[in-house]
Amino acid sequence: MIDYSVFYKRSINSGNLANEVGAFDIFVSAFNFSERISLVFDSVNAVRKIYHVHPEYQFESHDVPRGPWLVSAPGDIDEMAQMNELINTIGLVSGGERICIDITGFMRSSLCFLLAKLRSLGFRHVSAIYSEPKAYSKQDNTSFSVTTTGAVRPVRGMAGSGGRTKVRDYLIVGVGYDHALVGEVLHNKDGAVTYPIFGFPSLSPDMYQQSAVRAARSGDKALDGSWVVKRRFAPANDPFATAAIIAETVGGIRRSDPTGHIYLSPLSTKAQTLGFALYWMLEGQRDGSVTMLLPECDGYSRETSSGLNKVWLYDVEM
Repeated sequence: MIDYSVFYKRSINSGNLANEVGAFDIFVSAFNFSERISLVFDSVNAVRKIYHVHPEYQFESHDVPRGPWLVSAPGDIDEMAQMNELINTIGLVSGGERICIDITGFMRSSLCFLLAKLRSLGFRHVSAIYSEPKAYSKQDNTSFSVTTTGAVRPVRGMAGSGGRTKVRDYLIVGVGYDHALVGEVLHNKDGAVTYPIFGFPSLSPDMYQQSAVRAARSGDKALDGSWVVKRRFAPANDPFATAAIIAETVGGIRRSDPTGHIYLSPLSTKAQTLGFALYWMLEGQRDGSVTMLLPECDGYSRETSSGLNKVWLYDVEM
């Protein structure tokens, strides 16, 4: 089991981003209308800057600002197609470049796939930035995903082999505001033993309560007593603590059931999504029967937050 406590993270002064973050060869950000996206993009120093425009946001070409940066604008919602388009836009990479990803606006499936893709290209270190909002625009009524295709499927390339003779399914789900997505996953894995991970401490004192209220709308499973008994907690802004909680949970499952199939579904903050992806790359992939599972979104809110609270920089060793 990996000691995730040795991974490095630090809080960045949002008024001094250019000096505190450092410089990179490549900086990638997913464009949306949030102030916290544009402020960081304008501040970070990099040789090549790229705005990735997710088709899920349904932007028109005139919505995306033009400047001395590159724009990746794929038309396909499939995360493999999107991230291959992004890699092509970036240009030739050797694995030795200093690369930084602002994960704040990324679609979860694309973020997970991108990290695995970079690892396959030889990258062993990636810097990641996550910007906390001061508040979500409609508090516990904030909607993130607008529409889904109805499909709940493995992230491309991140499915367990299924070679074992499984006895039972287990689901570890990161619980956030998107109760509709949580509900889709719970319904898809209706018979699975479920371990919800809540973001606590949350990004602000009221956000844990808001996410708990939203989670209660996810379906009958979220109202069952086992939901409380099996729930876990990890800081909403800490991918490494999240990965450690996942590893601990998977370890407990494996001690009692070496053959079960484990599904990971990160539906909370992007920082926690990073933790899910890191765990899968470093441990879950080797297990052979761990799958990253997410609903397929085809529409997503362009702006869900107000202001910029904290900026975090994570050193991700892959």
